[in-house]
Amino acid sequence: MNLSYLKYAAEVEKTGSITKAAQNFYMNQPHLSKIIRELERDLGSPIFDRTSRGMVPTKKGEEFLRYAKAILAQEEQIEALCSRNKERILEVSFCVPRATYISYALAAFLKEIRSLPSLKARYLETNSRDAIHMVASKEFDIGIIRCQSLYEPYYLKMLQEENLEYQELWEFSSCVLMSPKHPLADKENLTYLDFSDSIEIIQGDVQTPSFAFETQEASATGGNSKKTISIYDRGSQFELLNQLPSSYMWTSPVPFASLSSTGLLQRTCSYPGNLHKDILIYRNGYVFSKEENEFVHCLWRMISQLSD
Repeated sequence: MNLSYLKYAAEVEKTGSITKAAQNFYMNQPHLSKIIRELERDLGSPIFDRTSRGMVPTKKGEEFLRYAKAILAQEEQIEALCSRNKERILEVSFCVPRATYISYALAAFLKEIRSLPSLKARYLETNSRDAIHMVASKEFDIGIIRCQSLYEPYYLKMLQEENLEYQELWEFSSCVLMSPKHPLADKENLTYLDFSDSIEIIQGDVQTPSFAFETQEASATGGNSKKTISIYDRGSQFELLNQLPSSYMWTSPVPFASLSSTGLLQRTCSYPGNLHKDILIYRNGYVFSKEENEFVHCLWRMISQLSD
C-alpha cells in the first residue's frame, strides 16, 4: 500500500470533501477519487459514505483512518529523527506575529548557533489564522499566534481542528508605542479614549473574530480612532511613528534596546479587554530539534526580561 495514499485519505476525512482534499494536494479530483477507490478495494470495505454532508467515514473507515494517522505520525517522527542525525544544512522555519521581542529572540538564537557550518532559516511575520494554516500544511514547522484573551477559545478550536498542539508563551497587556513628540507623550494615566483624534497605525492583514466568529480588521481598541493607517510590514511602522508625531500603535512590550535605537516611547494604556496571549503552535507529534528548542529558550529569556 502506498504510504501517500494514507495522507490523501486522512485529508479527505479532515476536509469532508474529495474536491477540497485534491485542491490541498494540487491534484485533480478524479485522480484522488480513483486513489480512494483503490484503498477501499484493498480494505475490502468502503472507507467513506458519500452523503449530503460530504465524505463521512464508515465504521470500518474510522478504524482504518485511526491506524493510518498513527502510521503517518510515526513516519513524521522517523523523518525528523533521520534529518537531525544527518550532517547537512540545518533548516528551521518559524511563522510569527509582528513583534519586536520575537525578532530579538531570533537574533539571540542565531548568534548562539553561528558555529554551525550550514544554516537555512525561514522567518515569516504574519497573522494568526495564516500561521495556523501554514504550520498545519507543513509549510512552516513552528508558529506563534497572538490573540486577545477574549477570543482564545476561537483560536484553540482552530488548533484542534488542524490537529495542532500548543503551549502558552505569555499573557500581556498591550502598550502604546509613540514618538516623544506625540501630544500625549507626557500625559499620565492614559486610556484609549485619549487617542480618538490621533492616527492609529495597524497591521492591515491582522484580523480578529467578532462575536459572530466573523473576522474584522484588528484595530486594537475596536475602531475608536477616527484616523487609521494600515501597513503590511513592521519596518515601516517605526518610520511612520517618528515622522508623524500624532500617530501611535498598539504593541506587545518592546525591548528597551529597540526603544533606544528607534527613539520611540512605550507607554501603558488601558482599554477594555486589554489582555493578550502569544501561543506557540506545532503539529501533533512534531519532534523539536535541539536548535528549535534553543529558539524557544531564547523566547522565554526575552519574555522574562520584559516581564520583570
